[in-house]
Amino acid sequence: MKRYLILEDGTVFPGEGFGSSIITTGQLVISNNRTGIEQSVTDPDTEGQIIAFTIPSVGNSGINRDFYESINSQCKGVVIGSSSLLTVDKSISFEDWITSLKIPGIKNVDVRALAKHIAEHGEMKASIMDTHDEHAIDQIKALVLPPDLVKRVSTRQSYPNPNMGLKIVIVDLGLKYSILRQLSYRDCNSVIVNYKSTVEEIENLHPDGIIYSNGPGAPEDLPKTIETIQILQKNYPILGIGLGNLLIAMANDCQIEKLPQPHHESSLAVKEVASGKIDFVNHNHSYTLDPKYISASDFIVTNVCVSDGTIEGIRHEYLPIMGVLFEPEAAPGPTDGYYVFDEFIDLIESVRQQEGVRSQWN
Repeated sequence: MKRYLILEDGTVFPGEGFGSSIITTGQLVISNNRTGIEQSVTDPDTEGQIIAFTIPSVGNSGINRDFYESINSQCKGVVIGSSSLLTVDKSISFEDWITSLKIPGIKNVDVRALAKHIAEHGEMKASIMDTHDEHAIDQIKALVLPPDLVKRVSTRQSYPNPNMGLKIVIVDLGLKYSILRQLSYRDCNSVIVNYKSTVEEIENLHPDGIIYSNGPGAPEDLPKTIETIQILQKNYPILGIGLGNLLIAMANDCQIEKLPQPHHESSLAVKEVASGKIDFVNHNHSYTLDPKYISASDFIVTNVCVSDGTIEGIRHEYLPIMGVLFEPEAAPGPTDGYYVFDEFIDLIESVRQQEGVRSQWN
């Protein structure tokens, strides 16, 4: 079936439809991920997005349904050059998998030309449609993308991820399963709560530390969450990942900016400023921190992207707060970023020791 990927600037890329036959519109994102396609499609970060994969052929190792990052698919559509019909063991082919998820797809698209166009003109809205006339382009231009993306992916009810170690409250902005796995490996006793949870609701759980997770959308759409962070950060160690990192920065009078070349890649080099160590980690973000505001704040920069100097990690000089813009849980991508979880646990233990010393002297 002939279908078209239509960008809001009027550019049209023809292809062949597969998956769901519905018309879909979303933010077009260029992904350079070579592996972990299952994780990319089910990542809550991709809520409201059409993902265009730049690898020549998708699904060459089959699809492993154990690699989900959420129960349901999150993205609005997928764009590929070609796909493999290969299956391994109990897996299914990429096209059959996308069909089972009821996601619209379009293949045989010139993804290299598409990636070049987005690199030159920036991220924009796009639709997968059956026609490409003037009316279709006008529809895309007029459509306003919803600002409530976090609301769509955040848990509606609190739930536990039990263990016997530190009590970690995770504010779900679009939580990936792999974050829970990493905390479980470290014996953390986690409780996941809705992004609108109040200070009182979080404090009633008596956390040793709080994590603000990754998630979709723009951080300025979450002013109440920023206000909650401003109160909680005075009393609890906090880790922000992705969107959570941006919210922590904004809660401390820093500003964010849209990246001219967004980061959507599973193996992008990041340098640890203090040691010079290079880590290869997963990135999935279109925003970054404005360095002018970071330098004037009480944050220090802990990590930067090697290729463009983007700030990828921060830490507060006085408060037990840290954050990374990359995704340390490695889903997909290398495992170099796992140390972030260890550093956060060390930070919590340090605070607990200090509180213990103070209580002895009081």
